[in-house]
Amino acid sequence: MFCYEAGPCGYGLHRQLVEMGHDCIVVAPSLIPVKAGDRVKTDRRDAMMLAKLHRADELTAVWIPDAAHEAMRDLVRARARATAMRVP
Repeated sequence: MFCYEAGPCGYGLHRQLVEMGHDCIVVAPSLIPVKAGDRVKTDRRDAMMLAKLHRADELTAVWIPDAAHEAMRDLVRARARATAMRVP
């Protein structure tokens, strides 16, 4: 079983793990329960925290778009950027 925090890497890692037959969830950073006053962020501490929360089934997975949805989302974003940069 795998889980990771959603970020700029996209959903390619999720797709690869699922294709290999593994269970994987992607978690939005805003949905990860955090103790009050726990502000130290390191990769090691974050990984241990995610593993413990995943084992306790306390993480909420986000919806994973398929490749076609993700491509359409990228196209819409690129069009919006190009439209915004267009000289009137």
